[in-house]
Amino acid sequence: MRRLRAMLALAVALGPLAWAQDANELIDTYRRNFARSSLGTKVELLKEAAGYKDVNLGPLYHTAIEFVLNNSSLIGTDALMLEMAAFSVSMIKQSGYAEAADDLWSLFGIYRDTSIRVPILQALATVGKGNDSTVLELNAFLDSQVVLFKSGAQPDLAVMDAAIQAVGGLGDESSFPYLFAAYNAGAGRTISDRAAAAMASLEGDYASFLAGILRRGTLAEKLAALQAALRDGALQAENRAELSESALSAGLETQGSNAVDQKMLVDLRSQAARELAAQKWQRASPLAVKHFYDYQVMYNRGQLAKSDFLESIALLGAMGTQEAAQALSLYLQLINTETEQGKSYDEQITLAVVNNLGLLGDKNAFDYLLYIGYLQYPDSVKRAARDALQKLRW
Repeated sequence: MRRLRAMLALAVALGPLAWAQDANELIDTYRRNFARSSLGTKVELLKEAAGYKDVNLGPLYHTAIEFVLNNSSLIGTDALMLEMAAFSVSMIKQSGYAEAADDLWSLFGIYRDTSIRVPILQALATVGKGNDSTVLELNAFLDSQVVLFKSGAQPDLAVMDAAIQAVGGLGDESSFPYLFAAYNAGAGRTISDRAAAAMASLEGDYASFLAGILRRGTLAEKLAALQAALRDGALQAENRAELSESALSAGLETQGSNAVDQKMLVDLRSQAARELAAQKWQRASPLAVKHFYDYQVMYNRGQLAKSDFLESIALLGAMGTQEAAQALSLYLQLINTETEQGKSYDEQITLAVVNNLGLLGDKNAFDYLLYIGYLQYPDSVKRAARDALQKLRW
């Protein structure tokens, strides 16, 4: 070991060329000593080599991984062998030695211990970039874990989480469907959060990936795609609005065949409506009108929560269009007519309609807002109508 240190010091003094030559000699020397050492000495030798911070000793640790692979059937469960494997994996990751990627995956297939599998996956996230074989293998493994979970079995979630992180680290766009399946598998918050972050980190157009799910996916997948799009920091505001518009359109075109589907449809449409309202996305105005009329019918039938109906009213108010104002004006006319006939009305809904007509400021609402003053409404509604009248544009 003393000779190796002296050689390293000399290489630094002689400059880059000598350094490169002596680095290779250093690695060859370690490899020779590794080959003829006992198992315990091999481990100590590998640890000793880690002291050379300025030399990439990835080839030496790759040699150690090859030794483990070649002898796994004989001493694969030996504690020293496991220690050698774990230490070499960590050093390959640290050195970024990409040539070891395929053998790291082979090692992953041999050992089932979480304590080794997780570090292997973490190393592959670094050294497997650009390696098509590694991407394919990790995609297939992640797919198998999702299938396993959906079958009712319990995969190793720590390994599954590390696999998702590794796939995201590799960044290949071919991984999107596998990450989305993991995101939508229902395997827990940690897994879904990791998968969402990994999807967003892939190369390619993330918004287009999600748009494809909204066009062709199942109802559950559409809802998951929208939720992924609306996660904080996942996409730019314009992309969020465009995907919300697509989600609302898909929801209007889809029929729920059972109670579960119906709930998902309401979730899809209401979440999309909230985002469109927040961004005042006028391009969605025709969809907002259809959404409102549909929700009005559902609410009257007792098929919809009041909060969802109120949000459909707020969406019209955020559109700033004449067609949105017309829809709300006609609805206020209906409320006024029924109130005049002595029928009951909902004060919260009436206030929402009046306030949003004020936001829209369309003068065509004048007659319906003015008429409120002649009907048996509480002061809160009459006051809101007066305020809305002041906001109309002439």
